[in-house]
Amino acid sequence: MTHHFVVCIEFREPTYEAFNAPREAPYTWTLKDVVASDEDEARAMAVSQFRSLAALSGVGWVREIEAVRVSEP
Repeated sequence: MTHHFVVCIEFREPTYEAFNAPREAPYTWTLKDVVASDEDEARAMAVSQFRSLAALSGVGWVREIEAVRVSEP
């Protein structure tokens, strides 16, 4: 059985922050309507997509995930 989830990833860009003002709060990226069998699968799918998009972004700094929150809509 599949469920729908919302996954919120909190992350930092330490390389960028080293050359600019540090942020008080991390950035957030939210993926809505993740269809998965459970929260663990939804988390893994969202993190994989986040890493893929980060690799395609064309920026030179690293994005470090600090937290991943999974909830139901």
